[in-house]
Amino acid sequence: MRILNIMKNKKYVRPIAAVLAVLIVCAVVGFSAGKTAGTKTSAQIAALAATQVLTTSVPLNAPINEPVESKPTPSIADAAGIEAAPVPDSGVPSTMQAEDAPAVQTGYAVSFLPINDIYYPDLPAFPQMPSFSVAPDTFVFITYGHGHGVGMSQYGAVALARHGYDFLSILAHYYQGVGFVREVVPCEVSTLHTGQTANTFELMCRVVQNEIAGVTKPGDGEALKAQAVVAYTQLKYYNYKLPNKYTMSYVSDMSKVSSEVIAAVSEVYGTFMTYGGSVIAAPFGAFSAGVTASGYSVWGADYPYLRPVTSYYDWDVRSYSGYADLIDVKSFTSEQIRRYIKNYDSSIRLGEDPAMWLQVLAHDKALSPEIGYITAIRVGDRVLTERDRVGEVFRMYIMDLAIKSQCFSLIYFDNSLVPHDCGAVMA
Repeated sequence: MRILNIMKNKKYVRPIAAVLAVLIVCAVVGFSAGKTAGTKTSAQIAALAATQVLTTSVPLNAPINEPVESKPTPSIADAAGIEAAPVPDSGVPSTMQAEDAPAVQTGYAVSFLPINDIYYPDLPAFPQMPSFSVAPDTFVFITYGHGHGVGMSQYGAVALARHGYDFLSILAHYYQGVGFVREVVPCEVSTLHTGQTANTFELMCRVVQNEIAGVTKPGDGEALKAQAVVAYTQLKYYNYKLPNKYTMSYVSDMSKVSSEVIAAVSEVYGTFMTYGGSVIAAPFGAFSAGVTASGYSVWGADYPYLRPVTSYYDWDVRSYSGYADLIDVKSFTSEQIRRYIKNYDSSIRLGEDPAMWLQVLAHDKALSPEIGYITAIRVGDRVLTERDRVGEVFRMYIMDLAIKSQCFSLIYFDNSLVPHDCGAVMA
């Protein structure tokens, strides 16, 4: 009653209203701040997890690697068969399209936080340019990396395993935003290019042995497991039928398979990668230029999980194999280049001046403003771009795999040994 009497007195109304307004504003601000702080904390935790999944400070099998989202699904789906044209090395065909991947309705799905980069505590030095001699009327390709550069780098996987990363972290780095599924595996698979059938487990062991075991040492089990998951993902993508000898290679029989490979395959047997509910195409290659290539620049197919990521340990490939070099130099006479181009397409017109035959028009600047995976190149009177699968077409079909990578510098030396920059300067 006393409060009502006070409120009736007009001289108190304005001060009381002001106090109430202040209290209401403070309450709203406090609530908003608390809500924002809570959201920020959650985001920070997620970001921290995304970073620490690939840091050496996190032990293998630590809680940080627990799935963000998981759910069982009831049955095994029948995947549609996929046939494709041959590709130059362990990769995916130029004909692949996003709708090719069969839907997955099987096993136990696991999705990980997206990982955008990786911490390199001991970044290796970029190797020195090898010395080489030049001759008149010669094209010189200086290539970086070995293979198409898309997806998992095998040497990079070995390096990451030796730095303490488990196979899930390795795969989540090279294939961005994927989930993992485990299923009951068919007992046998067939290969379209031979017509033979093989025991699935034995084939997986033979693939891993041939594809990566040659550069591993005892203790590199996580790299072996990563390769096993990639191999099984590819096998499932093709409906358990290898379309050609380029998709994956394997040793002739189980007698050549090590016990460590058998143990690695056994641990992850039946595990494959998915994106958006479908099994992914999982290309892989020997090693990248230090950054992987986009699937779009090589095959003209834009997959969100095949985007460029760092793989700087590839700079130090000699630590993992004495014969592997990041930088390779190959020289070709103008007559050899003419034959390469004409064998690919005799209708391409070449002028009198060889210095004008090849011109890199664009690249992705993977290594520097001057060096990257090509995204557009002029060949005579023809221009190839990403839409034309420039990475695959130039390295595989025009140059017939005579160069190791589509990440290159190109110089032409004329008859007077005058260098002509063909679109990317020599580092």
